[in-house]
Amino acid sequence: MNQPRDPDAIIATWLDDGPIDLPDETRRAISVGLRTQPRVRRIAILGGSSMSPINRLVAAAAIVLAVGSLSAFVLSNRAGGPGGIANPSAAPSAVPSSSQSATASFNTAGWVKFSSARYGYSISIPADWTAQQSDRQWSLAVDQKDWLTTAADALIGPGGPGIGSRGPRFTVFAVDLPAGMSSDAWIAQYFGSDAKGSPDPCTNRPVDLGTKTVDGHPAAIWTEVSTADCGGTAAFVFVNNRAYAFSIWLDGQEPMFEALLSTVTFQP
Repeated sequence: MNQPRDPDAIIATWLDDGPIDLPDETRRAISVGLRTQPRVRRIAILGGSSMSPINRLVAAAAIVLAVGSLSAFVLSNRAGGPGGIANPSAAPSAVPSSSQSATASFNTAGWVKFSSARYGYSISIPADWTAQQSDRQWSLAVDQKDWLTTAADALIGPGGPGIGSRGPRFTVFAVDLPAGMSSDAWIAQYFGSDAKGSPDPCTNRPVDLGTKTVDGHPAAIWTEVSTADCGGTAAFVFVNNRAYAFSIWLDGQEPMFEALLSTVTFQP
């Protein structure tokens, strides 16, 4: 005659076989939690004499469901799922650079092409802007401190070009580098004292924007500290021993400035 099988032993064996595959850290947490529970409480659940074998099986099934739910919750947190905490070692999502933001802010597809007869470049501008060709060659001695000089090509947004207007003024000129002069030395000369020894009334400093090149050529970006009479951004590009200066004479116009630069091409 067969001996009656102990339901507690059957359940314990079934649980030990691992009805679900838990992560090691989850299994350790459950194990620690069970060890810290009062022994009487555990006996009351599985080993109490008042419970029939059927009830014990039902209780065991409830424990398995609870453990499964806990495992799903832990795994969800580790994976950064809904309501969970993202894994700190996971790679961060890509953040658009300022150049990406600039090009995303303006749709240049409908812009109008402008070509400079004097300085050998082309650029696209919004259809409601006006373009003015330079009337002579730009000169450091004559035009260095004159942001309204007619020696530079002027691309003017709605609002006019004058001081106090709300429209941006974008200017471009190019000069040959003196023999043996580096690009950094030319920029320092451009921002230095004028031919009469007068210092630049505006404070200028390099700035790191998303735009690093213009038509494949490295660009050095500088900005004027905004004051009552100062403000704007300039890009200096050196092509075949020529210095190109692209400037927007209005504070806070960096996205428009970068969008304009993205359309520039140099002509041999």
